[in-house]
Amino acid sequence: MKKLFFLPALVLMLISIACTKDEEGEKINSNLTGSWIGTYTGDDRGVWTVNVSSTGKVTGTATSSYTSDSADIKGEVSDNGALSATLGNSEDRSFVGQLREDNEATGTWIDERRDQDGTWTGSKQ
Repeated sequence: MKKLFFLPALVLMLISIACTKDEEGEKINSNLTGSWIGTYTGDDRGVWTVNVSSTGKVTGTATSSYTSDSADIKGEVSDNGALSATLGNSEDRSFVGQLREDNEATGTWIDERRDQDGTWTGSKQ
């Protein structure tokens, strides 16, 4: 009888552990987490800021120096620092590049809708 009680309890415990790990997400290199700021140039120019969470989620803002318009930056960073994000609510506006462990960042941005592009640089704060 004890074996019959133990088996379901063990199964429930394992399921609970597996679900907890999935909810927490995988952790990325801690040298990449935190606040990053920089500038972008090209067909438009301005400033950008992002925050990288411990799971690699990226959120931030890019603000044009020409128009003062802002666009949300949303995406993710992999454990090797590869950044893949979108600008605003459109998939045809990308913000991609590399966040490095030496606290420097570089990449490109593309706005296909407006036929604009350029580069960006920054650093970890």
